[in-house]
Amino acid sequence: MKKILCAGGGTLGPVAPLLAVADRLREADNTIRILWAGTDSGPEREMIERRGIPFTSIPVAKLTRYASRQLLTLPFDYMRARMESARLLDREHPNAVLSAGGFTAVPVVREAYRRRIPCLSHQLDYETGLSNRMIARYCRYVTTSFSYIHSPFPIGTTTYVIPTPTRFRKQNLPSRESACRAFALDSTKPVLLVTGGGTGARTLNDAMSHIRKRFPPEVQILHLTGRGKSPHLVSDGPGYVVLPFLADEMIAAYAAADLVVSRAGMGAISELAALQKSAILVPLPNSPQMQNARALNDAVVIVEQGTDGWMEELRLAIESLLQDCERRRQMGIALYNALPTDDGSALANLALSVMV
Repeated sequence: MKKILCAGGGTLGPVAPLLAVADRLREADNTIRILWAGTDSGPEREMIERRGIPFTSIPVAKLTRYASRQLLTLPFDYMRARMESARLLDREHPNAVLSAGGFTAVPVVREAYRRRIPCLSHQLDYETGLSNRMIARYCRYVTTSFSYIHSPFPIGTTTYVIPTPTRFRKQNLPSRESACRAFALDSTKPVLLVTGGGTGARTLNDAMSHIRKRFPPEVQILHLTGRGKSPHLVSDGPGYVVLPFLADEMIAAYAAADLVVSRAGMGAISELAALQKSAILVPLPNSPQMQNARALNDAVVIVEQGTDGWMEELRLAIESLLQDCERRRQMGIALYNALPTDDGSALANLALSVMV
């Protein structure tokens, strides 16, 4: 029996694309066993174990952008992560390792390389992440969602531009009526979906709390806050539904929505593109998300968090787009064309080609 180990966690960014690839691998060969290395702190375990995929938690060893206790313990955390990765690899002997960036992948790929296990990694964000730059030299192939004039990876790295793997690419959207019923929303009224990604976004939550009562009364909001991010926000009657997190049910949330307000991680953007949803993106400041949003040109509306009057700008953009069905339709098509996506087949085929 051949095995493939997927390494990713902490956020849904590096997880959702690999779930799509895992589904394609199982379709191609139902004898392949998928394994997963993730974290206990992220939202991924539920989604992975629901698919019957064995899950192993790897200690978190993340290099933060700011001074913190994590920096002091990083060397020790990383060694623990390497040791746990080594134990997993020696126990399971996978034929290949797949990642889509993220700090969880670094110790796993390093230890896999030492054991001559072929590794592949996908670069989601336009700006290459530190983790992928660190592991690129150990990967047989690095795939990217964007093409680059000058490769950001070490000399000798073999790279391919592929469509972004997306879990909802070939799934049928439920009808808007049934999706609205699932969330106790009225399908005859506009629905705004607000999401900060798999882990939520407290600042975006606070902004919506501040501006939502100024919307026209017919506007309904489905607000995904993130687990533990804004416990003070609760559903307060018809038209404002608050949920901490959605896993595979997210496709119903997209189906219900006329407009989406989201962070600008590539995992979220690729799902919006695949489903041709119009979106207002609020990139996380000082992160690769700003480059992601700008790379899409005019396919999305960008509101920069922290600028003067940004909450009012967000409110006005929401109201304007909810009143303009044709513009929303054109934005969805433009986003679909700006970011090619697939159901994970391209990366799955590469993985099958390198399995030892």
